[in-house]
Amino acid sequence: MLAHVLARGEIARAHALMHTVIAPQQLQLCRLLRDSTAHWLTPSRALEQGLPSTDCHRYVSTTAPARDQDMLTAAGNSWRWSRDLAAEAADRWAIGLPHKLHEQISNRLNEPR
Repeated sequence: MLAHVLARGEIARAHALMHTVIAPQQLQLCRLLRDSTAHWLTPSRALEQGLPSTDCHRYVSTTAPARDQDMLTAAGNSWRWSRDLAAEAADRWAIGLPHKLHEQISNRLNEPR
């Protein structure tokens, strides 16, 4: 959805989507993978104490002001981190990933605006 919203130039909507839909689920998966689920319902709570600094830095790279280029950069960073987390989860729990869909999303996010 984020790729389509960005393609339409809806920067404010993309910004809201990143922070209200994508980031919480991304952080929940990260916390699950790091065995740090104490703040499950509010996964950003005490992030700096509950997750390794590498994950904190990855999260910060997915945030941005609601400006065109900043949002595009944050969206790309977010998508790469989501794919890395999904790959780690797939390896840990022996689940399959929709690689073709992932490539389609990557291509959509990389299209020139």
